[in-house]
Amino acid sequence: MEPIPRGLSLAAQTCAVLRQLIVSGGFERTLPGEMELVRRLKVSRVTLRTALAQLEREGLLRGSKGRRREITVSAPGRVKPRACPSRVIILSPVSLTGLISSKLLWMDELRDILSAQGVALDFVVSTAAFLQRPGRVLHSLRAQYPDTVWLLLRSTAHMQRWFFEQRVPVVVAGSLFEGIELPGVDSDYFAGCRHAAGRLIARGCRRLGLLTPQPMLAGDRESEAGFREGAGDIPVAVARHDGTPDGLCRVLDELMKSQPPHGLLVFHATHAATALTRLISTGWRLPRDLKLLSRDDDPFLHHLSPRPARYTVAPQPFARQLAKFVRSFLDASLPPAEACRLLPEFTAGETL
Repeated sequence: MEPIPRGLSLAAQTCAVLRQLIVSGGFERTLPGEMELVRRLKVSRVTLRTALAQLEREGLLRGSKGRRREITVSAPGRVKPRACPSRVIILSPVSLTGLISSKLLWMDELRDILSAQGVALDFVVSTAAFLQRPGRVLHSLRAQYPDTVWLLLRSTAHMQRWFFEQRVPVVVAGSLFEGIELPGVDSDYFAGCRHAAGRLIARGCRRLGLLTPQPMLAGDRESEAGFREGAGDIPVAVARHDGTPDGLCRVLDELMKSQPPHGLLVFHATHAATALTRLISTGWRLPRDLKLLSRDDDPFLHHLSPRPARYTVAPQPFARQLAKFVRSFLDASLPPAEACRLLPEFTAGETL
């Protein structure tokens, strides 16, 4: 008689029971019907379907509409059962010391949530994984850290595409590129930047500027699209920089030469600080001559004078939503392959 799965995570234990029966030859070429499995394992149909979906992802089963699920193991005992993910790793292109405080805050919140559930949160740095052809590096990392739910930070389109195609358990801490169906959590940059354009126009700005790094991440693209929609017929001058302070200053100086914008939106808190200090040092008076908004917030912005107007997403709900997606993988279920958008809150400052 089959063991009856018990415990808090019935889906994970049901998955383990079925996996063992499949690889040990407990079934023939197909599984019994769902109602028969529900009766034998004494679980709900929802729990059973969650476990079956996990086994299909692992390649042990093949589903077909209107037919029983086919077992893809060629012979009993030849395939080692694959365990459900048991840990979480943040994959980043830079070390912790290279991240701004706002990211560290939600990481701390996430670590506390997972720790209370007995799950460790680790941090791995790999610059090569963020290049244009990351496949070999990502395959190596996957082999080095098996049974892992990956959490991608500052992920590129190439990375997201690889995880999507390989069906590796992953959650994107950021925005998703077009055509990528993965679970992800980020600020609603489109809505926030559309609101920013409206704020600037309401303050009398008739020429707008956008300061953005190049290459652009998915969230940066959504931000530009939202800002342009909010601007309507108001012209928007886009200045793209390489992300370095010197590069930003060169691009900003050029932007302010001929027809300087009346209002400027800057992506990323560190870039907003550089832009603010550069403008002041070159004689611009904020907000009299130019109004400035920062798309992002970070605690250090509170210490600038004048304090930039900015948009904030609290770390607690950000971490809770990430943990919800991660927990689905750990429990052998599948989180929705979609983006969760958190609406940013406008924080008034002295530059608007």
